[in-house]
Amino acid sequence: MTHKTYLIDGQKYRAEEVKELLSTDFISKREEVALSMMENPKDDKIIIELGCLYGNFAKRLRDQFPNSTIIAGDYLEEHLDIARLVHPKLSGLFKRLNAYQLELEDSSVDIVTFQEVIEHLEGAANAVKEINRVLKIGGELILSTPTAYYWRDMWQAFKYELVRKYRKKSLPLSDSIYFQEHEWNRHIYCWTPSTLYTLLKVNGFEYVTHKYCEEGKGFLEKLFLKAFPFVSPTIIIKVKKIYEASEKIV
Repeated sequence: MTHKTYLIDGQKYRAEEVKELLSTDFISKREEVALSMMENPKDDKIIIELGCLYGNFAKRLRDQFPNSTIIAGDYLEEHLDIARLVHPKLSGLFKRLNAYQLELEDSSVDIVTFQEVIEHLEGAANAVKEINRVLKIGGELILSTPTAYYWRDMWQAFKYELVRKYRKKSLPLSDSIYFQEHEWNRHIYCWTPSTLYTLLKVNGFEYVTHKYCEEGKGFLEKLFLKAFPFVSPTIIIKVKKIYEASEKIV
């Protein structure tokens, strides 16, 4: 008898192993920041989580907004299968959604969360336009993505260029492909805060606020990021829709 397996970070797991691995209701610091930006809206909203992965953030949304309509979407059925396996009582929340073509009516949604997805997408602007289409005027988008100013990435780039220049070594650039088994698990974009906001602004959004995920690996790094949050790994930005985005791609 063949048992179904589930692919997580390049490794295959059986159902019981998945449940054990993902049994906690833990959400990341970045997700906690995103949740705090929702500021306990009136609990009768339509909330879309676009890119739900394994469902923990969706569970937290359901707990915090029990009377709202919540749809937790992902375009990969394998992610949705895992989310339903780990959160069987919430299986009705999980639906297949394509960021480029959301099967939702125009101006029908109050809040969209879009966390750690846009950096993976070849058509980032198309996804932003589609989110704009489904949001109501005044509707909110909460988006998180790695920032180009993350100090560890800048330090690695600095060391790389020093070696090339002063040791005269011909070094190839490294890529940002993390797991070959997942077609989506690579980063092809990395914005500065201002260029990220520009992408949003030219597609019908107005700035509300932004924060950084000050997630350090030790005491000194945490202290450093508290003092200089703009070199943290992730930016979380909140914007609201003020006009319809153009369908044109420049």
